[in-house]
Amino acid sequence: MRRPWTAIVLTCQNVDSAHAYQDELILRQRKGLIPPDTLLLTVEDPKAHVGSGGATLNALLIAAEHLSARSHFTVVNSDVLSDAYILIMHMGRDFPYNPCGKAFTTLPATLTADTAVGYDGLFCNLDSLLDTMTRKISPGSPPGVWVCSTDMLLTVPNILEVDWTEFNGVCAVTVAADVAYARNHGVFKVDAEGTVEDIVYKPSNVGMQELVTAEGTVHLVAGVVFLSSSTAERLLTVHVTPPLDACTYLGLDSGAEPIKLSLFFDILLCMATLVTEEAFVSGDRSGQYGGTPRPRNEREVMTMRNARALLWKTLRGINVKAVCIPDGRHDYMTEDASVHLQHLVKCPLQLDPICNLTWAPITHSTIQEDCTVEAGSVIVNSVLEGGLCVSSGSAVSHCHLKGHICIPEGCYLHALGEEVSQVLQATKLVPHTVLQCFHVKLFGTNKAKVYTVLGTKDELQATVGQGNTFCNESWDVFFQRTGILHGDLWGPHMPADECCLMNAKLFPVFHPTEPVGIAEVLWLLHSSKDISLLDRWRGSWRLSLQEVLSSVDHSAEFMWRRDLFYSVGQHHVRKVLLSGRGDCLLPFFKSAAVESYHRQVLVTLDQVVSRTATPGVTARTLACIADVLGSLAGGQWGLRSGPAANKMWQPAYQLLEAGEYAAGVQALALERECWLDSSRPDFLIRAARHYEGAEQILRRQTVMTAKQFIHTQQSAVPGVGQWVVAECPARIDLSGGWSDTPPITYEHGGSVTNVALLIDGKKPIGAKARRIQEPELVLVIDSNLDNSSVRLTCTELSDMETYCQPHAPGALLKACVVCADLLTLPSPSSLREQLQTRHGCGFELHTWSNIPHGSGLGTSSILAGAILAVLYKVTGLEADNLSLMHGVLYVEQLLTSGGGWQDQVGGLDPAVKIGRCRPQVPVKVEVEHVSISDKVLQALNSRLVLVYTGKTRLARNLLQDVVRNWYARLPEVVANCDDLVTNAEECAKAFREGDLSTVGACMDSYWEQKKKMAPGCEPVAVRKMMTALKPHVYGQVLAGAGGGGFMCVLTKEPGGLQLVRKVLQTAGVGEDVSIHTAQVDTSGITVTTLE
Repeated sequence: MRRPWTAIVLTCQNVDSAHAYQDELILRQRKGLIPPDTLLLTVEDPKAHVGSGGATLNALLIAAEHLSARSHFTVVNSDVLSDAYILIMHMGRDFPYNPCGKAFTTLPATLTADTAVGYDGLFCNLDSLLDTMTRKISPGSPPGVWVCSTDMLLTVPNILEVDWTEFNGVCAVTVAADVAYARNHGVFKVDAEGTVEDIVYKPSNVGMQELVTAEGTVHLVAGVVFLSSSTAERLLTVHVTPPLDACTYLGLDSGAEPIKLSLFFDILLCMATLVTEEAFVSGDRSGQYGGTPRPRNEREVMTMRNARALLWKTLRGINVKAVCIPDGRHDYMTEDASVHLQHLVKCPLQLDPICNLTWAPITHSTIQEDCTVEAGSVIVNSVLEGGLCVSSGSAVSHCHLKGHICIPEGCYLHALGEEVSQVLQATKLVPHTVLQCFHVKLFGTNKAKVYTVLGTKDELQATVGQGNTFCNESWDVFFQRTGILHGDLWGPHMPADECCLMNAKLFPVFHPTEPVGIAEVLWLLHSSKDISLLDRWRGSWRLSLQEVLSSVDHSAEFMWRRDLFYSVGQHHVRKVLLSGRGDCLLPFFKSAAVESYHRQVLVTLDQVVSRTATPGVTARTLACIADVLGSLAGGQWGLRSGPAANKMWQPAYQLLEAGEYAAGVQALALERECWLDSSRPDFLIRAARHYEGAEQILRRQTVMTAKQFIHTQQSAVPGVGQWVVAECPARIDLSGGWSDTPPITYEHGGSVTNVALLIDGKKPIGAKARRIQEPELVLVIDSNLDNSSVRLTCTELSDMETYCQPHAPGALLKACVVCADLLTLPSPSSLREQLQTRHGCGFELHTWSNIPHGSGLGTSSILAGAILAVLYKVTGLEADNLSLMHGVLYVEQLLTSGGGWQDQVGGLDPAVKIGRCRPQVPVKVEVEHVSISDKVLQALNSRLVLVYTGKTRLARNLLQDVVRNWYARLPEVVANCDDLVTNAEECAKAFREGDLSTVGACMDSYWEQKKKMAPGCEPVAVRKMMTALKPHVYGQVLAGAGGGGFMCVLTKEPGGLQLVRKVLQTAGVGEDVSIHTAQVDTSGITVTTLE
């Protein structure tokens, strides 16, 4: 891949279109399709019809001026070209079938760029050419100027291989074309060494024979040329010398009359080795190109001779090397409507494997179910409703049509709005019709719509009366059928040989007394003579197609496209969210933010919430609103993850907590406006965080449905002072983690294979509780790591209110107390009254863990299970392990910390097991114990090693990122969730079969999946350790979410502890690293009542 473009210059015919095209380039840059430091210039030609050569010289001058200014020069300095990579793209002439030109002709393809930086949008020929020039043609070239026409569809299957060693001159890109196609185009004559000897336009039959290669093809002029920096500098020198200064804006500003130059048949032709000076300077050769008008007087003759003489003097001797695109294809975008239709219906670019591009006959469109679109037709950026039918071979682009409209075969409809639907319903369109709407600007500021109709078989430039047609019927038949006269269309003074369809004043714009529109145009198509219509048509101010094209309001045309695109997109958003489909919407949201359609999208998302009673849909929609707000910030301020407890959002939160979703979402939207109006990106990020906070409320409520699977039974009540003790192993997840995380687990389904572990021979997690005489709660958090403890005595309900603040002291213990129904919050009864009434006593609760904070071994969740077990026991209840697992899910929602179910499954149940959760609500976890033989157990115990990495995990931030990416349905995340579940099942199978090698392979796969799920979860120090251990292990994985904590290693040979210690010592790991034995725990949680 070559370095980014220094500058991209787009040339066009006038200043009005230049502004619109510049905006389009800037949008592409803001979407990441063009690097941010690339200079973007849209340059209008100094005067109409300066030719591709004049436009190139003018563009080169302006690019050099801007680059000189960037380098702090006060005058143009050609040295800036020595290390610059410049791309000049010529818009060329007006295109009858797309008002925005050939470059911006929309193709039936969807650009699905990498969603990490990707945006949604229409795919145009310009995007195809820009991609081709950047990725396939220019890589490897030295600094210089690439020039590319945009009047063709250019297929380049592979990267163009060119020997750029010490290249200095011109490289002309060619395509091997058949003789029949080449008759209407330019052809290079190339010698055996690849040097261009001549350039011939529309070769005669005789001349063609000299150009045919041994393969029977010719070197077609493909419209792409490279000028080395030294060549570009030499060309630039002529901009100050008359008469070539007339090709630039400087010459125009100096009063020079513009001259027309061809890039190929003037500038390049003088470098062709077989072209003589006299033949070139006289203009005998260049005058053939494209029907270039010969000078009309002696002064013009001398001007052009002088111009060519200067080019000869300046550029002669520069070598032009022809390079052919292997298997390339060149499809010129002609004025033939049938060819344009074929370019859409059977686009040749589909043969070009452009990365992240999907071709489809229906692209960026909304089509109601009652509409019919036959195979072989194309719909692009359109809305079709109400029983409309599109026949095979037709194309509809940028239209919104409604009703029972039949579009027969071979038709092309462009930019028709819903307002014409009623007329079209009453009209029988005929096959092979071209029906378009143009947004035009008249007399400078007046804006209007002009409708045009043609036939796909019409020749626009053909002289009338020579067997040519209008709407596919002869002009004579047309005149007789309608009553229109020759003079109505061309007036009395136009020479007969200049009268053609292109300049016929056919299309009404306005009438002094009556409205005119599409009906007056459709009348031209097939109606019989109607005096009233004829009089209204004749009395209207009319334009020819040529005048329509020259009056196009390009900004309005692009706006029409965008309005339709976002209308289609909003419909898609509603459909995806309300139906629960898994489409990724983030690229659309990011594009809406860039193109200032975010308010419309936000309103649509608010409407989705108002139309659904499903909490899951509401939660995802709130996450989508957060994505829109985050996209608006544009990465300019801070991280997306952060606090979401600003008091201004609390009224909305309270409504959501109460289940009043519609009112809550409305309150969110009202508060959002206060933050959205600010231009500060930090406000937008903070608003996004609060929408994620709102989503978390609904997610918590969904997970809390797991409470119905908590079942208890009566048991003996311990005496006052009698301790109930629960001890638990840690757990290590070997595959499937993250699939247990809400909302993934209940929307996608999850499976996790994990193992209960003794660390250094002990169960490291525990809790104990006893009844005490005083009606109060005594909470003690012990740490055996540093022999410290925190003691909290709760005598008032207010002491318990921090149970939902994860970082508050004792929050986990308090949340477990609430879950176990020791007391109720809020309540009119005091804490003491509740304890006395319900239990006749108070309680003392102790917890401990011998595992460092952020270990990744599921400590908090397992500890919550232990706490629930002892609290149930001291209150005369018992709960099985499955009930405890669901209880922990409920506790973590009370705690507002989120989290999944795999930790408690791993630490409460013994040995090896696979936990599963189906994609459904209520959330229910099922556990299958995986039987392994004593032999496999012994082999596992001798090979499992835990390495504490010395790094503390930041699981909460990782969790927020994963949930955000899941709600966005990033394709790579959705696919990875599929892989996580599959890998978990394969790992469980490997355990059943006693295949530790495959278990290790599953661990390795799991680690790669974790890194995809949460990029950045692999510290450099961990990577270093894994690299050192890799030759000695079956598999290795960081526990939990990754990012630090413990690493689990499964060695190939027994005696794993000593092996790992030796390898890591040799690798020189940090002082904070420690190595621990890990044995499979075969008893799980144990609950004991002490006498």
